[in-house]
Amino acid sequence: MKAPAVTAALHREEFPILESATYLASHSMGAAPRRARAALDEYWEEWAREGPEAWERWLPRIGDIADGIGAIIGAAPGTIFLGPNVSVLQAAIASCLDFGGARCEVVYEALQFPSLTYVWREWERYGARTRVVPSQDGRTVETERTLDAMTKRTAIVVVSHAYYVSGALADIAAIQRRCREVGALLCVDAYQTTGVYPYDVVELDLDIVTGGSHKWLCGGAGCGWLYLRPALLEQFRPAVTGWMAHAQPFAFSSAPIAYAPTMYRFGHGTPTIPGYAVARPGHDLIREIGVERIREHSVRLTTRLAQGALERGFTVPTPLDPQRRTGWIGMDFDGAERVHKALIAQRIFVDYRPGCGIRVGPHFYTTDEEIDRFFEAVDKLQ
Repeated sequence: MKAPAVTAALHREEFPILESATYLASHSMGAAPRRARAALDEYWEEWAREGPEAWERWLPRIGDIADGIGAIIGAAPGTIFLGPNVSVLQAAIASCLDFGGARCEVVYEALQFPSLTYVWREWERYGARTRVVPSQDGRTVETERTLDAMTKRTAIVVVSHAYYVSGALADIAAIQRRCREVGALLCVDAYQTTGVYPYDVVELDLDIVTGGSHKWLCGGAGCGWLYLRPALLEQFRPAVTGWMAHAQPFAFSSAPIAYAPTMYRFGHGTPTIPGYAVARPGHDLIREIGVERIREHSVRLTTRLAQGALERGFTVPTPLDPQRRTGWIGMDFDGAERVHKALIAQRIFVDYRPGCGIRVGPHFYTTDEEIDRFFEAVDKLQ
């Protein structure tokens, strides 16, 4: 039976900040759930009570948390692992590739999140050659441009599922198909979509997906994640590594490393257990509600936001077609940066990006009244 449509905000009692603020910045940092505090308390209690023996609980928990993310995106158990952030995880992927031969090109879009461009550009010192796919409008990258940039020399294509400057979605299905044709890998950064836009990594036949927890997953900082298509696992031997990637980490064997036969091979040094623990309650909430239902609510509220912005004569850099955007709306106008600062002073949480304007990201806990409150405040501040 299909779940009922979401016509009102859900689980507002889970988020203390909603009692004192209008929270419309979930695209930037999801609100903190009460359960996250309980998870941190549990971590402290285990540490205080069991000392080093707590590792017996913590290490298996990494896999459990990873599988919980997998359930959100259609990934099978054991195909996801955790890391502190996406930059480290994509660097680990880069370290698995051999750029010494003819297949040495890394293709990424001009609108890629800057942190990841830093990672891949630095791999040029190890033989990689980066090819940047340009954007005509500064908001989107035409799919055909990305497809045309791939050649038989392409080792990997790195794309954003949605562009951070506009919220526009990329056609990752078409890009993955083209990667298969030329023999390249595809790495999708799904930070901007996971938890608010439904997708299935198996249905899309994706090679590699990375993401994090502090946006739509309401998981706070310090819990990135990596999905790898199972057929690729054995050939990936990350050089960004450490004792936690060893098949028997507590054997403390000298180099060379014997990699874990599972996704634990993407471990490195001592894991950031508190960051993983605090993220899990947000993941749980997303699964409880279901991304399809969250998306329904998101489309309704972002449509209201776009209509309200256009009625006021604002520029909307985000696609107006809901099928082409993720979960936020940008709106730009004269004085937008000043208005943004004034909104924050009133505890109306949004953010601002040059060239995009004010970004407004409602989530499953956002009410229609909060959208009205936002516009009322903007009207007074202009």
